[in-house]
Amino acid sequence: MEQWMPYEKNWVGGKNDWNLDLTYYIINYSIKLIAQFLFIWLAESISFLSLFPMQLPFWMQVIIALTIIDFFLFLVHWQSHKYQFLWKLHAIHHSSERLYFLNGEKRHALHQVIEGTPGIILCLVIGTPQPVVVAALAILAVNMFMQHTNLDYKAGILKKFFCVAELHRWHHRADYKDAQVNYGAWLTIWDRLFNTAYDSPKMQTELGVIGIAEEKNFPKNYWKQFLYPFNKKIRQNSKTILLIAAMLFINGIVFSQTDADAITGNWQLQDGSKKISVVKEDGKYVGKIYWVKDMSKNNEIGRRVLWNLEYDADDKEWKGGEIQLPDMGHSASCYIKLKDANTAIVTGYHGMRLFGKTKTLTRVN
Repeated sequence: MEQWMPYEKNWVGGKNDWNLDLTYYIINYSIKLIAQFLFIWLAESISFLSLFPMQLPFWMQVIIALTIIDFFLFLVHWQSHKYQFLWKLHAIHHSSERLYFLNGEKRHALHQVIEGTPGIILCLVIGTPQPVVVAALAILAVNMFMQHTNLDYKAGILKKFFCVAELHRWHHRADYKDAQVNYGAWLTIWDRLFNTAYDSPKMQTELGVIGIAEEKNFPKNYWKQFLYPFNKKIRQNSKTILLIAAMLFINGIVFSQTDADAITGNWQLQDGSKKISVVKEDGKYVGKIYWVKDMSKNNEIGRRVLWNLEYDADDKEWKGGEIQLPDMGHSASCYIKLKDANTAIVTGYHGMRLFGKTKTLTRVN
């Protein structure tokens, strides 16, 4: 539609920015998805207040949540034009030299988080249902498309209430001092309350150039733009930083795997009477006797004595399992902690862990 009825014909062909803007869209949309999953997890894990009016119709709940989120989007956006570091993050959004539907999501990943977090956190704290927040964010996503679109449309009386493209284009004028208007994302009320609203019937002749006039050589690829807000030393060492980050990430995966599997191997009971082989089966850890000192007890070889153990990375222990050695009349709950690489402490208990009995295992070849 932008090709058929464009506001500005020169914006239709593009400025070799499609791939970059699509990259921003994918990354920032992924951040929103992660935020929604995090919202669900927090809502289920923590008991928050019950102040949100859930007795209202769903559409009214969405409007309330949307208004809350919108206010904080406005506030952070406004302040991002006042403080240098926030402006450097936000400048990436203003670096586009044309406006069209896709670059509404062109934002530094960190700024995306800073803008969206306050409103969503407040919604979470007052007990806003997750479907309501998702619906509010969906409306905002559509609004971002329409706010930056290159469609030549007139919103009429709607622009008195909503932040449509006719208003937002003024905010993207290249001269910094001219762009300090119309910060709103959805509602115009915030700009009106804080005296930052601007509209003029002369847009067709006075809008001028889009972009950042003060920055003649703004970076053109995602990684350089990602580093743009940071100091020169960080930018100069960006490849080293990226390499270190990648190595830390890989090492984290490797070590988390190593930590979980550290219990596997061959172990001997502290009295030397039996040896147990611990292996991983279907994601859980199982221990079986493979050697006995007393030859008359050879029938115990192959017997499962530990089962259903799962690794807890936070507590650094294997828990949720059961233990039943041959001299035990019945099984007991158990957990295992490593004292060191070659010593494991196994605790069996009924009910409370505090009153459990421990056995020591020593690693053997």
